[in-house]
Amino acid sequence: MAARFKSISEKDRKTEKSRLNQLIDIIASDVYGVANRRKYPSYVTGLSTPITSSLFQTVYDQDSTYQSSNAMLDISFGLFANITNVGGVDTVTGSAVVTSLNPTIDANGKLIFSSDTSLMMREKINIYKQYAQALLGNANSSFFAPFEDTTPSNRIDEAIFINVKRLFKRDNIYKGSFGMKLFDSLIPFASAPNTTTVQTPSWTKALTGNLFASSTDNTPTMIIDKDGSNNYRISYAGEVGSLWSTTNSGSTYSASPCGLIFYDAGIVVLDTKKIFNLTEQITGVIDFPDTSSTNNVYFINNVSPTLNNIPAGKKALGGSIGGNVVMTLDDLFTLGSIDDIVDHFCMARFPNTTTTAIAFQNETIVNSTIYYCNADIDDFNYSTNPSYTDTTGKIQVVDEVTDIPFSYITTVGLYNSSNELLAVAKLSRPIEKNPLHNLSIRVRLDY
Repeated sequence: MAARFKSISEKDRKTEKSRLNQLIDIIASDVYGVANRRKYPSYVTGLSTPITSSLFQTVYDQDSTYQSSNAMLDISFGLFANITNVGGVDTVTGSAVVTSLNPTIDANGKLIFSSDTSLMMREKINIYKQYAQALLGNANSSFFAPFEDTTPSNRIDEAIFINVKRLFKRDNIYKGSFGMKLFDSLIPFASAPNTTTVQTPSWTKALTGNLFASSTDNTPTMIIDKDGSNNYRISYAGEVGSLWSTTNSGSTYSASPCGLIFYDAGIVVLDTKKIFNLTEQITGVIDFPDTSSTNNVYFINNVSPTLNNIPAGKKALGGSIGGNVVMTLDDLFTLGSIDDIVDHFCMARFPNTTTTAIAFQNETIVNSTIYYCNADIDDFNYSTNPSYTDTTGKIQVVDEVTDIPFSYITTVGLYNSSNELLAVAKLSRPIEKNPLHNLSIRVRLDY
């Protein structure tokens, strides 16, 4: 330990900021896989055949039940709707999915939807409002893509929300680095039920948790943050940029953005009507409360096997007795639970392969203060260690009394004005200090 303290002046203290980037690569099978997605059933409805649903699902990097698994993403779905006063009459405006149901408004301003024609509509609207409050500062605001263009056609009415977890986002998502690959048109389910013999009670998760397609598109769509580093805006939640879509791996882009990315919050908002064909026919089975067991014709890729006695609490999309009833993605947004919608997004829009689904660079901002601890020729040449001298006062590390003293510096302590120790820096090796040399030790504190 040094025999005395030495003050550090302002000129010997510098501050700096550095940025560390890490590439994050999320594979499609992690998003697709049922085992990798955790649900949190918090919504229950129905009497004779009640159903449950989560308000969001979490995607893990492996089976979510493993202790070593890491949560990567949260995925949810929301609808934009507001009550506006038009000519003295309260009117529901917003997404066509909402307004087409003609909900009534009770005395408390709550929207009332028919339980026969819709499911979880208030929850879907509230989720949108929660994101609007967090990212825009107003629960009644709506998202637009591009962010600053409030043209009605740019409003995001039906949104997929993706939250990147702090472990992977770190301080923010690096601007211009985000990319996502998915299918804008529906693809067949990889393990579809046998198209000629589907017998009850063979109702597996594969059947009830996914919606099948009537068309095939093997060309994935790329959604990228193509100019985020040069063309971003400042929002209530920090920096925000537009996401663009392309169908040929990145050389040409669509005329209009398809969503937003909030870099600091690590949240992606996808405009489903700009990415997907909301009128494309879909087929499948979803949970629906208080439905009775029925006979139904169920269509998979234009093949129509008969499913006898569809269980109560299920609803078939895309099929009916005696002919094909067209069901669209809009119908899923209306009739499906949030779990069904997220299942569809994960399992019908991403393949069960090890190809990249989402990639980006995160950014860790490191703030540093650098202290230059200068020891002049007369500083710190002695030690207060009792063994440094013998009983006569002779320095034991020298041979002759006339030899110059020296010490070895191994540690630097930083003290406040009250001589209270605040930080300790250890040197990688002892450094000799004697009256013949000046010594400068650079101490860096990261925070």
